[in-house]
Amino acid sequence: MIVAVRAREAIGMKLAQDYTCVTPSYKGAVKKKGDVVREEDVELLEKCGHFVVYVYDEDPGKPGYIHEDEAVDMLASVITGPYLRIEHREEAKAFIYSEERGLVTINTTGLKIINESGVFVVVTRKTGCFLDRNELVGVVELIPMYISQSEFNEIVEKVKPHLPIINLHPARTVRIGVVVTGTEVASGLVRDEASPVVVEKIKRYGGVPGDIVYAVDDEDEIAGRILQLLETHDAVIATGGMSVDPTDYTPHAIRKIADEVVVYGLPIKPTTMTMLAYRSGKPIIGVSAGIIYFREENALDVLLPWIVAGVKIPREYLVSLGEGGLFKSFLDKAGRRTG
Repeated sequence: MIVAVRAREAIGMKLAQDYTCVTPSYKGAVKKKGDVVREEDVELLEKCGHFVVYVYDEDPGKPGYIHEDEAVDMLASVITGPYLRIEHREEAKAFIYSEERGLVTINTTGLKIINESGVFVVVTRKTGCFLDRNELVGVVELIPMYISQSEFNEIVEKVKPHLPIINLHPARTVRIGVVVTGTEVASGLVRDEASPVVVEKIKRYGGVPGDIVYAVDDEDEIAGRILQLLETHDAVIATGGMSVDPTDYTPHAIRKIADEVVVYGLPIKPTTMTMLAYRSGKPIIGVSAGIIYFREENALDVLLPWIVAGVKIPREYLVSLGEGGLFKSFLDKAGRRTG
């Protein structure tokens, strides 16, 4: 069993959990579960605020209960999908890492069930983020030192309909074509500033940049260019002509050929005037010329992680982006009051 004793009385006994020290420059375990307390450890423990510690008194087990070290690893293995790796860390934490480059999605209902339990806490990345290999995706902790086997089983049963809770969808080889619209660009009157931004974004998220074609401000020509690219590409991005000006035909062209328009008007700033549609399962993105000015962060950063992972983008996810949808790029350039 486990008992609490004063640090000085614990000399020669095994610690039942990790003991942490926190300073402005350091946070971590200075003594770990299973360590035998030595006389020279007492001063260190007390300096870190641990005047009373938990130690094993004879049998280190507790029948019918799971220690925090095992419990966090067990829950992590239940809630994670493929392409994720679990590593046990000090202070009884399970860290979950990406094993592939790709899109993170979280089942928020299952996550809420766990965090409402008052026993476990699971903290994750946001749905929609794109990670490289070996990046931290989530952390699992147990609040008490032990959890009963029955309570653990009860939590697992509650979340079963929502598993896996933490998912990683690996990036695939997705070839994406680009249609740059605008008579002024197609005629050579002004330089194409949009396609370099699009190509850079496609590469950033692991896609393959495909052909770049141009279309004047004409609904049928824009639609025709998109259809042409869809024959040989996995997705198409059309830039420019996305607003409500008399010569903005891109949304009309996309609607004309799409099987489904998921959203027109993405609740984010910048590049709100964005459309997402599908034709024969292939995504079509219409994005405003605002990507030229807001090249650091825009609608392509929201949509491309899903497209390169081959996951259809849910409308409910897109419409939820309004909360937190003021991106840093917008705040830095346009969102602060002057004068």
